[in-house]
Parts: sequence; structure tokens; C-alpha cells
Amino acid sequence: MEEYFLTSLSPGDTFVFAGETLKLEAVRDTEALVSRARDSDAKVPTYQGGRFPISIHLAARVRAMLADPKNWENLPEQVAQWLALQADISEVPGEHGLLVETFPRAARYYMTCYPFEGRLAHQTLGMLLTRRLERAGARPMGFVANDYALAVWGLRDIGLMIKQDTLRLEDLFAHDMLGDDLEAWLDESSLMKRTFRDCAMIGGLIEQQYPGQKKTGRQVTFSADLIFDVLRTHQPDHVLLEAARDDAATGLLDIGRLGQMLSRISGQFTHRRLNHVSPLSVPVLMEMGKEPIRGAADDDLLGEAAARNTRLIMEASGLTGE
Repeated sequence: MEEYFLTSLSPGDTFVFAGETLKLEAVRDTEALVSRARDSDAKVPTYQGGRFPISIHLAARVRAMLADPKNWENLPEQVAQWLALQADISEVPGEHGLLVETFPRAARYYMTCYPFEGRLAHQTLGMLLTRRLERAGARPMGFVANDYALAVWGLRDIGLMIKQDTLRLEDLFAHDMLGDDLEAWLDESSLMKRTFRDCAMIGGLIEQQYPGQKKTGRQVTFSADLIFDVLRTHQPDHVLLEAARDDAATGLLDIGRLGQMLSRISGQFTHRRLNHVSPLSVPVLMEMGKEPIRGAADDDLLGEAAARNTRLIMEASGLTGE
């Protein structure tokens, strides 16, 4: 499997591979330790070739086309009807601002938004948004992204929080998320170590081949991880650490494009609190189950399950709550 996919996983996440559902236990050097599992929401592995985002110019053209109903008559009839239904139930995303929809579905609460900036930027945005939603007490459980939209779901009514002004979209999508939140997420993920390994080899800090001998991939990874930990602790401004961060920002996270998007939508938010799924949110919701979030929502679900099991045991034993 490609390291790109494995670096997006956390221990306990499940994914499909070779016809089986596996749970990631740990990543050691160049090996992923897994166990068999049963999970209906297991992730589907992704590969580098499927990560090419839509261009900035194409995204701008799509936003402009959707924002002007006069252009809909040039689209296929089914697409025009789909957009008309979206305008009737909710609203069609504008050319410059950001449409945010919230609605309940199957005992969960959803928030969908439509930045139209490509899958890579949306995945990074999803990781950062869920950190902020966790701090705000929204109990996020996961997120999913495609080239056009992003959806986050959790246990608390995000729409009600926005209506009551306990959660402000201006703060949630503030440009400063590319500061401390991004730094904290990078420190927790293994993505930086993998990027640093390539920079260290190119910079000559690690030699893979010597006359008459060659280091294995595991040896190279072990050496790179050890040097990374030492530099981050004792010399955090080292040029190779900065190079690794720049490579991750451009090649793996698309930070530049995400920053442009946050600047474009600043102060231009439209919130629609709906009673059900909107037509435009259906495609992104069809990809659910790819990015679970570990946090307070898991504790709530475990508490509910424990209480339910206790109640069933007491009922089976003929006992009462008294």
C-alpha cells in the first residue's frame, strides 16, 4: 500500500485490503501491523494517482456557472433539474462566498459546505475543522470530502449551535486555523516523518548506498525517524525540517490553495438550517465512512452502549433500576 494512505490513518482505524477488513494496530518503520476486523464503515484505500485536484481556474468557472441560473439551460436536463431542486430546498452556492448547510439524519447531525477547491484542500480543511468542532463541544464523529464539497457529522446539532451563536462560522473558518491548529495536527500525524525522510535523503543527511553495501528501506526509515525526533526537539528551525514542512504543505496538504479559499470566503457565509438532506449534499454523503474522528463522541457512544447493555442484563435477570 502507498504510505500516503497509511499516514492518514490512526491506530484503530479500519480499511479494506485484499478482500478483507483490517484494523490498523501500529506503523513501525515500513510495516503496518494490522488485525482482522468487522466494520461496515471501513475506509477504501486511496492512491497518489487519484489525488489530482481540479485546477483553480476550473473551480472558479464551475462556481460562476452554478451561481448564474441563466447558465443552467445549457446543462443536461437532469443537472438543471437537480440545481433547481437545490435552489428550492436550500440555496445554490455563490461565486465568492461559502454555503453551509446543517441538517439531521439517522440520529446524527451534519454540516456540509461547498468550497469547490479540490479533494486535497478539502481533506486538509476537514482535519482542521474537526479539531475546532471538538473544542467547541460539537462532538464530531467524522468527515468526508470530494472535489466540490465537504461534510462533517457528529452528535450535537451544529445548526442549533450556529443559530444560538455558540458557534460562529467566522471563527470556525478563520484563517488562523493554518497556524496553531495545523502545527498541532502535523505534530500528531506521521506525515511529517515520511516527508522528512525524502528531504533527508535528497539533502545528503542519510545515505542509502555505500560502496559494497546498501541500506534497506527499513534502515533508512529508522534512521530518518530518529534524526527527525532529535532535530524537532533540539533544533526545530533546521533547514531540512522547514523543507519537509514546505513539501507537505504543497504536495500533500495544498495549504496555499486552502489559504486562498479562506481569504475568499472571509465574511461571506450563508447558513441554511434544513430538516433533511439537500440535493447538492447527496454525492458527498455517498462517500461517508472514510475519515473517522477519535474524540469525545466516542466516549458518548461508549457510555450509551454501556448503559444499554446494563439495562438489558437487568431486564434479563428480572431486576429493576431500583
